[in-house]
Amino acid sequence: MPTLTIEYRDDAERLALEQAIAYVTHLRQLALDAPDGSVLTACEQLALKDGRALLRSTLAAALDSRTQAAEQKGGPPASAPRRTPDAPRADIAGPC
Repeated sequence: MPTLTIEYRDDAERLALEQAIAYVTHLRQLALDAPDGSVLTACEQLALKDGRALLRSTLAAALDSRTQAAEQKGGPPASAPRRTPDAPRADIAGPC
């Protein structure tokens, strides 16, 4: 059986790589196990659910790494863009 050696920088990167490998493994196994005629649907559903979760977690880890690096440099705090005057506020209920 082939092996794979991966170098990673920290536990967050290791976790992201393990999650990606698990996702691909699960998707391939699902494709093999799904009944004839339902393979594409089953794989698409998994890709939408688990693929989206994988992207969210890796995006969060990447942003966290950037934040930690900026904090270590001692840079100025980041500012949030101003809300445009006509944009709805998240805390205001919409029309009833």
